[in-house]
Amino acid sequence: MCYNSNMKNYSLEKGFTLAEVLITIGIIGVVAALTIPTLIKNYQEKVMVSKVKQAHSQLMNAVQMYVAQNNCQNMLCLFDTSKTSDEVAAELTKVLKKSKVCKSGDTENVCKYYGVKANTPFKKDGVYATSIGLNNFGRIGLQNGIIFQVTMQSSCIKTQDRVYRDENGFEIGREEVTVDACAYVYMDINNTQDPNQLGADFYQYVVKSNGNIEPVHKNLLNNALLYNKIEYTPYNVGEVVK
Repeated sequence: MCYNSNMKNYSLEKGFTLAEVLITIGIIGVVAALTIPTLIKNYQEKVMVSKVKQAHSQLMNAVQMYVAQNNCQNMLCLFDTSKTSDEVAAELTKVLKKSKVCKSGDTENVCKYYGVKANTPFKKDGVYATSIGLNNFGRIGLQNGIIFQVTMQSSCIKTQDRVYRDENGFEIGREEVTVDACAYVYMDINNTQDPNQLGADFYQYVVKSNGNIEPVHKNLLNNALLYNKIEYTPYNVGEVVK
């Protein structure tokens, strides 16, 4: 028998079966389903933290610049209780670049009324409710999407009622307390977009009679500024408390 010396030897290699391919794809899909939402959430949190830091820096720098430019002793020269919210907002825009002061009747998105939710579910009369409602007076809109809103008070030291509620949000009592607040400044990092919730995209400051400006909920702001995290409980306004 003769053999052709030029004949090539071929070896048969076993490939993947269809079942094995499908199982591999399935495993990849499960891993992706488990990890992608976490990756997206982490990315969104990083974006929000970055915006909180940017907005906080812009607000503090603007107030301090106003004080320096006007040779003021402290921030009360800006947040003078004899001024209206619109007047203070207009003065702030002199040091805030590319900003707009909302006026009554403005229909732009940055100027519209919207509600803000508490960091954890706020219950009122048996339903989940907003804790703050913002009108357009004293509101400043920046081109980068940040909103500042000034709400001036008629005096720095005053008394007001503190409401106590039961587990379903029904009022069970009131107490008169003394409050030190010459003005409140609200900061929204993403215009009027959701979630519109304290400790997420929304933060609140108070200007006190000593001329200092401080966060109302210091722990919420520090979460972002110091610990690079955003913590809040999502909930829907109007749902019945269960």
